[in-house]
Amino acid sequence: MADEGMVLVYTKEQGPKSDPYLVPIHAAPIFSSEPIDPIPQWLHQLLIGQSAIFHMLVNVAKKLDDWGIAADITCYWEYNDKMADINVRIEQLQAEADLVRLTKLLCEGRLKAARMPKQLAHMECLAPVFICHERSNDGPQVAISGGWKCQA
Repeated sequence: MADEGMVLVYTKEQGPKSDPYLVPIHAAPIFSSEPIDPIPQWLHQLLIGQSAIFHMLVNVAKKLDDWGIAADITCYWEYNDKMADINVRIEQLQAEADLVRLTKLLCEGRLKAARMPKQLAHMECLAPVFICHERSNDGPQVAISGGWKCQA
C-alpha cells in the first residue's frame, strides 16, 4: 500500500519494471437482501475518538480481508477533523460578523445623535430613486427602474 487510502497497482500488461498506477481504495460493499444497519454509537465513538484508540481501530481493521475498510476509517477520521476545523472557522467568522454588525449599529447611532440627516439634507438629490410599477392586468409583473430625485 502507498499512502493511507491509496494502493499501487499494475495492469495485466505491466510488471515490476513499469510505473504503477496510484488508485484510491474503499471498503467493499457486501451485497445482501438485508437492510444496511446504521453505524452503532460505540463504533462511531471509536471513529472520532482519541488518537491512540483510533489508531488501534485502524490497525485491527488492517488485519481484515478488506484494506478499503482501514482506508475508509482513516478517511472518515480525517474528514471529521476537517469538519471540526471548518466549524471553528465558521464560529470565528460569525463572531467577527456580529462584532462588525454591532460596530456599524453604534456608528449609525452616533450619526443619528449628531442629527446628520438634517445637516446633510442638501445631498438628498444624489440618492438614487427606485420606481416600482404596479401589477398589470396581464399578470404579476413588477418593473423596477432607477432614477435620481434632482429636478432641474
